[in-house]
Amino acid sequence: MGYIKGIPYIILWFSSIFAGYAGFFCPLLPLMFISNKWYRRVTDFLLTFWQMYPSALLEFIHGCDIHVTGDAINADENILLVMNHRTRTDWNYLWPAVSKATIGRNRWMYPTKFVLKDPIRHVPGVGWMMQLGSYLYIKRHWEEDQIKMAKAIDFFTELNTKFSLLIFPEGTDLTPQTKANSDRFADKMGLPHYDHVLHPRTTGFCYLAKKMLEKGTLDAIYDATIVYVDKTPQNEKSLVNGNVPKHICIHFKRYNYGEFNASEQSLQKFLETRWSEKEALLADFQSSDRRTLYDSKMEMRVRPYTRNFLLALIFWTLLPFPVGYFLYTCPTFRYIVIAHTIFLLSVNILSDGFQSVEIGVHESKKRVRRLFVHEHHDN
Repeated sequence: MGYIKGIPYIILWFSSIFAGYAGFFCPLLPLMFISNKWYRRVTDFLLTFWQMYPSALLEFIHGCDIHVTGDAINADENILLVMNHRTRTDWNYLWPAVSKATIGRNRWMYPTKFVLKDPIRHVPGVGWMMQLGSYLYIKRHWEEDQIKMAKAIDFFTELNTKFSLLIFPEGTDLTPQTKANSDRFADKMGLPHYDHVLHPRTTGFCYLAKKMLEKGTLDAIYDATIVYVDKTPQNEKSLVNGNVPKHICIHFKRYNYGEFNASEQSLQKFLETRWSEKEALLADFQSSDRRTLYDSKMEMRVRPYTRNFLLALIFWTLLPFPVGYFLYTCPTFRYIVIAHTIFLLSVNILSDGFQSVEIGVHESKKRVRRLFVHEHHDN
């Protein structure tokens, strides 16, 4: 019975991605060479609007209620977002929560960019779109990863774009095997065993926070806690078979500068304290009959986004039809999509992905400008 809802959900989800890729991102590529800033603004708008689509699908197809509490996310700020990684599908439920929680003038150009494992960028469709959205892919080779992180933060800072960057400090989702690994790590470090979260790895978080603080671009750190109330969708198969939870709680807690500082020890302690609190909160929730992480006093005061979600539902559901029509009837459009796809596959093989090319184009423009200024002064 679940497949009746699960399969249409997946078809609509992926068709919207491919339609957005072909209909918007492929024709937009030349804009990147003209202006990195405007290319990033336009694509961030598209991604922010698309983030509402899986949110709308979850609500209208599955009747999924995502209960959001805590502090609103200000889209006029740069933030670092950390969250417990309960399942491999957490991202699918985080998007609706962030869409509901975000306020501010820039909320229509404020997609949440994830720090992801490098193999994901090769997945056709979703992996490509995340590359084009300038998500940050890491290989877990620290010497390479810290260079990528530094370049990404420099890039966003120089474009003067507002961004929300999500990192899962646990590095993987909670399973019996990963819990056993976490327990061994705890024994080695003299830490207590956790049952509801994994012990966080602090290296990547500390580096990103320090880099953003040094560049003056970190306005706040947000700690998000997710819990699945009625059922836990452990992997992507749950999306196909329709095993989607009906009730999910996500709580956002904002921490301003002053509650942490740029020292490695302070940031490490900050993250470890958050995870200790998270373990206690989830343990208390599991042992009670509550349906929310916090009471009504912690309810987030957000605007009703039903109209925006409905607009996203209609737009992204219908988009594949005109895109498919033009692919079939317009050779020029078809060649643009084919050429862009060949280009994207090539940079995936020959480099670290499109996001590295985008940053490389920006850095090349800077070198040309410096050379021009130098020659102008010489003359």
